[in-house]
Amino acid sequence: MTLRLLINTSLVISLLLCASVGFAQDNLNESESQSESSSTFFDSEDRQRFFAITIGGRKPFTSGDNFMGEGLSGKSGIDFKVQMYVYKHLFIGLATGASYFDVKNQELLGSYRKSRIAENYVYLGYEFLPAENLRLGLNIAVDGDLNYKNSGFRTSDIAEQHDSARLNRYGLYLHYELAKHFMIYFDYAYNVSKTNIDAPSQLEDFFRKGKYSTLGIGLVFTIGSRDLISRFLN
Repeated sequence: MTLRLLINTSLVISLLLCASVGFAQDNLNESESQSESSSTFFDSEDRQRFFAITIGGRKPFTSGDNFMGEGLSGKSGIDFKVQMYVYKHLFIGLATGASYFDVKNQELLGSYRKSRIAENYVYLGYEFLPAENLRLGLNIAVDGDLNYKNSGFRTSDIAEQHDSARLNRYGLYLHYELAKHFMIYFDYAYNVSKTNIDAPSQLEDFFRKGKYSTLGIGLVFTIGSRDLISRFLN
């Protein structure tokens, strides 16, 4: 287990413990008082949340004049996220996931047939409220890394090959509320992979950055009815 993964796991456990305490507190508050609050595009007190947990699938699409755009074809992927609302609809989150690709040009990339990218990142964002049952979120990764696992080599001498990269990610999503604490989501993300792949000097630019987008769909479960800071202010 890497240090980064250990830190992220510890944070998730701590956040979930806080959520269990916050959920119990919310139940008490809601039973004591059910007050009406104004709602705007930027804020709504009665639509605040403490935690959101999302799980879903995705379809990756490679693009650009780089090793991913020219050499890989996206197949499928999975997503898992936990995000905590810090103040009103401003949130911070932890995410893990994977995207799977077929190699469409072995002459460019090498004699393997498949590639999997495992993603781990911390992100910040804000939710807007365009309609009664809709939530529009924008987010950006502030710390992320990728692990490439290449497999399906022609020879039996190599089972798989690994490369690492840093992740820049910009995303948006739309949540549709089916119930107060249960939603479906659709999302889009633009990802830039800054790799550590060893390559000849004339090919460095081609292999230094890989670009791919993802379209996703899945389920959202929320916990609590007040953000973190509001719990101390109110």
